[in-house]
Amino acid sequence: MNNKVSWLTITLVIQSIIGSLAASGQPNIVFILADDLGWNALGCYGSELADTPNLDRLASEGIRFTDAYALSQCLPTRAALFSGQYGARTRLTSVETASPDYAPMISPGRASGLPPETYTIFEMLRDAGYATGMSGKWHVADSYNALTLLQKIGIEYFEPYGLDFVGSSQSKTDEKSVMEITGDMLDFIEANRDGPFIAYLSHQTVHTPLSVPEKYTQKYVNRGFKRSSYKDGLFDERIVAEYLGMIDFLDHSVGAVMYKLDELGISENTVLVFASDNGGLTRVWKNEPLRGGKGQLYEGGVRIPMIIRWPNRIKAGIVESTPIHVVDLYPTFMEIAGGSVPADQVLDGVSLVPLVTGKSELSRPALFSHHPEYVVAFAKTPCSMIRKGDYKLIHYFGDYLDPEGCIPKARTLSGRFILGSKTELFDLRQDIGEQIDLSNSMPEKVLELMNDLEAWWADTDAQFPRPNPNMDRAQWIWNKDR
Repeated sequence: MNNKVSWLTITLVIQSIIGSLAASGQPNIVFILADDLGWNALGCYGSELADTPNLDRLASEGIRFTDAYALSQCLPTRAALFSGQYGARTRLTSVETASPDYAPMISPGRASGLPPETYTIFEMLRDAGYATGMSGKWHVADSYNALTLLQKIGIEYFEPYGLDFVGSSQSKTDEKSVMEITGDMLDFIEANRDGPFIAYLSHQTVHTPLSVPEKYTQKYVNRGFKRSSYKDGLFDERIVAEYLGMIDFLDHSVGAVMYKLDELGISENTVLVFASDNGGLTRVWKNEPLRGGKGQLYEGGVRIPMIIRWPNRIKAGIVESTPIHVVDLYPTFMEIAGGSVPADQVLDGVSLVPLVTGKSELSRPALFSHHPEYVVAFAKTPCSMIRKGDYKLIHYFGDYLDPEGCIPKARTLSGRFILGSKTELFDLRQDIGEQIDLSNSMPEKVLELMNDLEAWWADTDAQFPRPNPNMDRAQWIWNKDR
């Protein structure tokens, strides 16, 4: 009996050692997602407005992407992150669900949310042995905020999505709960310090309304920036002290995460990713030199800041111009974790591991986005885009806004639409601001990219808008409260 016990004990010890060794090969993952942070908002991306020392340090210690893409709104990007699939495939292409009255086109509608049966990035990581936790903005199904669902239903709501822990902290003074979201995940990280874990910090800042602890606002007032007279921001007042304070406060929270990883001695075995869910909102931020902003398919709406630090695997201070997309994070985390997906699971992205470690370039033909809805608040009519190499094509299905008439003024956006489909072509290397439409001078390139886009529509079974039989040009006025 003693021999049997001894052999059993030895076997268990050996299994434990093997398990520990396997786990040590799986780095922790911390993913910090900002809300509506523009591509050019950080010091490491050229801004001299808000102080971002922690994110600048992160970029200096890892890889900073100049051509990273998301979907143009909050919900589609989060759904793409969770599923590893473009919105065209999941039917989650917009926050909006209905077309405006009298508009030229009728939206096909969108799915109500990402269904629980989706094999999410968190399920994949949990099945690979990771503890999974998040805090903050949910916005993939049922509710904007994860805390609301946690209080209403409980942690069992999140289990089918692959999450073991959801933070419950909420600030009484900061309506964005920046440090509370951060604190939830610092506690989660400490509790799971032996790893592996994924900690997902899904912030609600710098999304409007403008809200930040007063000392951060005052800091920028002291530098000469005015306070906002309207909590949701006014186009004519850009850029205000509260907004810069929000960026600064977000950076402070990132610094707290970096400090905790150092304090626990696990920075070297942690992949830290920072990104935004879409471009900056033009009502409160200037995306120049990029054109447009949140909600649109111009670069200001879809190009985002993204930084990845992975000590000993990624060389410090790399600036990478290869186009990447948020759908790439699912296969990237899967390779990092040694995970897998069911045979019938489609992943639209590719792993970034070979690229960031310098082993090889990415091998994929193009990046895509598909949004068959109107988004009145962001001056977007139904359209799709493809970026292939340096060229980007945007195709409007049935109408588009006159760029000369679409000028945001104060709290409204006034403009006139032009009937008919339209296709624009830009060379982003020569014209990052998308000011020169090459569609007439390069018809062969337009044909090539449209053929690629149509093939992608077929592959994803994309849904399309249809002509509105009740369209009334006299009553369809693009003049809405933003």
